[in-house]
Amino acid sequence: MTEFVYGNEEDWEGRPSKSQRKRDMVALQKLGESLLELAPEQLERLGLPEDLAEAVRFYHTLKDKEARRRQLQFIGTVMRKIDPEPLRQAMDELDQLRYQQAEEFHQIEEWRDALVGGDREVLTELVGRFGLDPQQLNRLARQAAAEKEAGKPSKNGRALFRLLRQAFEAEQG
Repeated sequence: MTEFVYGNEEDWEGRPSKSQRKRDMVALQKLGESLLELAPEQLERLGLPEDLAEAVRFYHTLKDKEARRRQLQFIGTVMRKIDPEPLRQAMDELDQLRYQQAEEFHQIEEWRDALVGGDREVLTELVGRFGLDPQQLNRLARQAAAEKEAGKPSKNGRALFRLLRQAFEAEQG
């Protein structure tokens, strides 16, 4: 039987397999896709290479689905030319920031809903923590509760939320 030799086995050692290279390319393309979800000012803060930033901006001008698909593949190709690790770290930091902002938003909503529901403990906690005027909080909470009961849009509920958010942001500094 004849043995076929394709080259030195030493040439192949240490190289990633074709499947691994494809997985890496797909991961880069997914990272590129996540760039498409960012606002223009967020993209500017990332400090992307100009060719990648231009490819992302061009993607947003396209309307045709097939053209967008091809542009997304092009973005993946451009991504192969850069070091993706700093970009991954920046995207992770953005995700953490979004998560933190969502948590803060939900906390403020819970405080507002508790105040509208008449929870005196939350009122005492917020007055002590933020130094807010208890009469103003009570007034806004009562009016928001009345609006809620009447089925009206909660103008005072939004005002109460804004007041709590401003106090929270002031505390965060």
